[in-house]
Amino acid sequence: MVRFNVAILGSSGLVGQRLQELLFNHPFFEVVAIAGSPRNVGLMHEEIEWRLESPRPNYDILICSMSDIPDIDIAFSALPNNVAEVVEPSLVARGIHVFSNASAFRRVMGIPLVIPEVNPQDMSNYDGHACATNCTVVPVATPIAGLRPLGIKSVTIHTRQALSGAGWRLLFDEEALAGNVNPFIPQEEEKLIAELKYLLGIDVPIIASCNRVPEKDGHFVSVGVELSRNTSIEEVKELMDLPTLNLPSSPRQVNQIIDLSPNREDHLWNGKGMTITVGNIRIENNIVRFDALSHNTIRGAAGGVILLAEFAVREAYITK
Repeated sequence: MVRFNVAILGSSGLVGQRLQELLFNHPFFEVVAIAGSPRNVGLMHEEIEWRLESPRPNYDILICSMSDIPDIDIAFSALPNNVAEVVEPSLVARGIHVFSNASAFRRVMGIPLVIPEVNPQDMSNYDGHACATNCTVVPVATPIAGLRPLGIKSVTIHTRQALSGAGWRLLFDEEALAGNVNPFIPQEEEKLIAELKYLLGIDVPIIASCNRVPEKDGHFVSVGVELSRNTSIEEVKELMDLPTLNLPSSPRQVNQIIDLSPNREDHLWNGKGMTITVGNIRIENNIVRFDALSHNTIRGAAGGVILLAEFAVREAYITK
């Protein structure tokens, strides 16, 4: 297998450090550069503050500036929007493939927004720049994707999102960890609705209520899907069982179906954080209701963008 030289854009944020963790000794990708904020430029990787509970990967790499990113094949971006808007297009112009978590480029004309198991056909528009999705949409979209043959008429969503979805600072905030956290997440509902419609290729009424909760990791959602016809729990479970892509970051099960409602203690790390756990499925007339949980910084961010790049390599959207 040909390996691709890659850079990680983001040295100290949670998603940037998840990228560093997940790309260490990756079979497709060789990390040759990590670009960071000015305060980290010039430091060795071992000198930056490590914010994850998992062990620091052993990169013998000097943190470079955004203007000193070398000629590489692929860049994985965990940059904030204001920086991504400048850096990412400049790298694409240099012929570097960019896979981004920045919301600034989601649903931008010509830049695919893709969950490979849900809407792989949208990569047909790929021209060097692609985005993974909002971390909240993943546990909603992957279970619903299989229900599309039943005809989706409307969707309701209620989320309970972990502190890490807002970045590392809340994880070190004693007040937030103790439960004193503002539940309101600005613009989250609008982003969730718009991205879900895009990913599933639907234009139906969607109502969403998004809330922050004092949990470190994991986005939990409760969803109702109104269908065009009646169904059974057995049929729903069968349709939700999406096939795996058999890529290095693919979980054995995309959606693991359980009887009870998922919980963070038992299910957060299913599939090494890449599996969505779906449970408490019930049917009322033609409305399917379920709960789902996914790891927001892995499947919903760093792992999702790496899986997308692996898919792009396998489908020859990227060649060497």
